[in-house]
Amino acid sequence: METMRTHGNKSVIKELFALIKWSLLRHKSLLPVFTLTQAFLSIAIVYGLALLIPDVDKETAVYLSSGATTLGIIAVGCVLAAQIISTAKQDGIVSYQRTLPVSRFNILVADFIIWGMVSLPGVFMSFLAAYFRFRVKISFSIQAIVILMLIQLCMISIGFALAYWLSPNVVGLATQIIMIGGLLFSPITYPTDRLPSGLVSFFEFLPFVPSSNLIRAMFYEQGTVNINNILVVCFWLILTSSLSLISLSRRD
Repeated sequence: METMRTHGNKSVIKELFALIKWSLLRHKSLLPVFTLTQAFLSIAIVYGLALLIPDVDKETAVYLSSGATTLGIIAVGCVLAAQIISTAKQDGIVSYQRTLPVSRFNILVADFIIWGMVSLPGVFMSFLAAYFRFRVKISFSIQAIVILMLIQLCMISIGFALAYWLSPNVVGLATQIIMIGGLLFSPITYPTDRLPSGLVSFFEFLPFVPSSNLIRAMFYEQGTVNINNILVVCFWLILTSSLSLISLSRRD
């Protein structure tokens, strides 16, 4: 029995690595483009938005810096990943994946790993841009890295769920709403006290503002880690991952 269990675990791991390799080969030409996109976005937020503010104080600098990190992760997970998966669905790749004798969970995990790797250059670029532009202190710890990975998984999972359940045209509209809303309206690059309390409650239910709060607290040491922010991010991760697994398990 123990031998069978060990063999089964090895098969699952081998299957996962094969799926990661396949996913990496499919996206190898796009990875450099995504990295450059994230780099430009981070620099545009840190340097570009700062031009609109005559006097950038310490608090504003932290909001712009943490906002660049958050929006970079949102751009990869909720926008780029959603659009690429949507294109794969149109090309029949998703339908082909459904016919493979592999775990649907492993398919999702493999894509999570690839897209998580894709978003990392943008994260570190935002840290560099923030340091050179504002000289803000950036703190690293095991807890901060874990929170960052949780946020990455959540945003990627949202993108996957959008792509798997919506038509390509609707995916394009939804991703643009998320990006424009995050960049212009959500209190990610500015404090929440500038918005009406009812609107703040709405934004705090979505995962984007809680993610920015966590990044600001963990990496920029502004504020404390609120457990409610972590719970919101976990809720959206579980919800959207479940929706993606359900979609991948369909036979239609």
